Amino acid sequence: MRYLLLLRGINVGGHNKVVMKELKSSLMETGFTNVISYINSGNLIFESDQVQAGVTQKIERILKKNYAFSMTMLVISADEYQQDFAQVPEWWGADPSLRHNALFMLPSFDPKALQHLKQQITDYDQIEVKPNVIFWTSTFKKDFSKSVYAKLMKESFYKDVTIRNKNTALKLLQLLQS
Repeated sequence: MRYLLLLRGINVGGHNKVVMKELKSSLMETGFTNVISYINSGNLIFESDQVQAGVTQKIERILKKNYAFSMTMLVISADEYQQDFAQVPEWWGADPSLRHNALFMLPSFDPKALQHLKQQITDYDQIEVKPNVIFWTSTFKKDFSKSVYAKLMKESFYKDVTIRNKNTALKLLQLLQS
């Protein structure tokens, strides 16, 4: 089975430093195969014969053993990722003048937060929710302060998502398919 590991909040502003080459080695030493990393923001693709829950527990042990800070993570199967991205809304990524992101819901994500979020959406944002990801498009420069996305860090669910921009999300899709 092929999996994607998404880490949240690492290598940002020199904090929570994780050397991807070292993490990749740790995963391989623990028995994961065909491990590849993509950019330095916590994206690793690998294979394992274990079920997703077992993979998640194994990675949690690796992270706890090797890092002094706690890390929030999501393990998603290639099939789940591909299913979500097979249903990308037409507007997501269509206009290059807008900001297009994929917000991956971590295990701690509370679905009730979606109701609150949907009530706030204005003409400056578009969202569509899939089982594992929220596709989000917002203004980029013009009127950005009027978008809900501009205030995202203040939302209670912000700590329960890990965000990838459109280019990264699509590159991960391509890597999972190859």
